[in-house]
Amino acid sequence: MPVKRTYAHLGDACRAANALDLVGDRWALIVVRELILGPRRFADLQDAVRGITPAVLTDRLRSLQQAGIVEQVTLTDLARTRAYATTEWGRGLESVLGSLGRWYSAGPDPSTHGGMTPDAMILAMRAMAPPAPADLPPTALRLYDARRPDPPMRDYHLAAVGRVLDIQAGAAVNPVATVTTESTVWSQVLFGGLPLAEAERDGTVRVEGDRDTIECVVRLYVEASEPDSARADRVSGG
Repeated sequence: MPVKRTYAHLGDACRAANALDLVGDRWALIVVRELILGPRRFADLQDAVRGITPAVLTDRLRSLQQAGIVEQVTLTDLARTRAYATTEWGRGLESVLGSLGRWYSAGPDPSTHGGMTPDAMILAMRAMAPPAPADLPPTALRLYDARRPDPPMRDYHLAAVGRVLDIQAGAAVNPVATVTTESTVWSQVLFGGLPLAEAERDGTVRVEGDRDTIECVVRLYVEASEPDSARADRVSGG
């Protein structure tokens, strides 16, 4: 096996270059993305990271562990299942992923193709989170990835903490509303111009409870992603 030549070995002291030595290989950051919100089994990672082979996933996990970005953990289920999770330092890569997403969104062609995993969608929501009204009540999101056979449902919750929209993994406590949908469809509603009402009519989004709260969340994201000119026209009534 050839020896990997890193930027550090080549004499480049730039810390960004040295960071790329750790996470610059294909799929490395995508593996981290799927671990930021909670531990995952090897099989779950293989399903979530599209196109990766078991051998490459094994190699990426080994490299990320050696770098101190990922660690192996034991889940508290009856089977004491082995899984992988990001370390505290590894979770710091969420801001890197968010910056990359915002940078791409500002480019000449921000369109994308394919689908979104539930965790990728939640990280996108966190990266693009607009200011929120302080009285926004707790809301539950239940997302699944239709590209997976018999996809598991993943639970998340959001609420306003001060004026900040706080979005976390896990079931909501006493939510006023619940959205159940496929994660790519939810991405289209928040970021792709798909009207919420249309998605509800199609049956791809189901809203239970206070629909006004869900409309408020959707409107926050839609208005935040508007071009400045469109926002000015809307505010002025033009």
